[in-house]
Amino acid sequence: MSSSGFSFSTWVLSLVLALGISSALGAGPRGQNLFIAGDGFTLDQALADAQKERTPQDSPRYRILATGEEVRRLMGVGAAPDGYDLLVRARKSGGTFFVCSKDLKALGLKPADMLPGVVAVRGYLPYDPSKVEDWERRLPRAPDAKSVAVCSAD
Repeated sequence: MSSSGFSFSTWVLSLVLALGISSALGAGPRGQNLFIAGDGFTLDQALADAQKERTPQDSPRYRILATGEEVRRLMGVGAAPDGYDLLVRARKSGGTFFVCSKDLKALGLKPADMLPGVVAVRGYLPYDPSKVEDWERRLPRAPDAKSVAVCSAD
């Protein structure tokens, strides 16, 4: 028995429990409440799935990641007529739209070209810094592991 009143085995058990709890919390679902539009899956479908599939146990907040050509629907100028309506519907139900910097670059766009409220994010930066534009370097990293992977350069 140590001077603090705890035996060594009690101390070890406490440490194991503390580590087990912290690793369980850190290993929670990644990409929960993330819906991805692109590759034939539209923003409308992603928004409908977000509203249909979430349960009362889920966070009231969710994310829709627009990729590929679906990004064009969220442009401030020249957007699809329903882009703003989608944004408003998503906000009212707890959603936020994200777009990947790699998709913006592929379409010749920048974050300022998006509707207000659309958040541009980046994935992992490539090893070659010459491939990263200054505006891209300043973007926040995508909000979860799944969207970081999707937004990383090929």
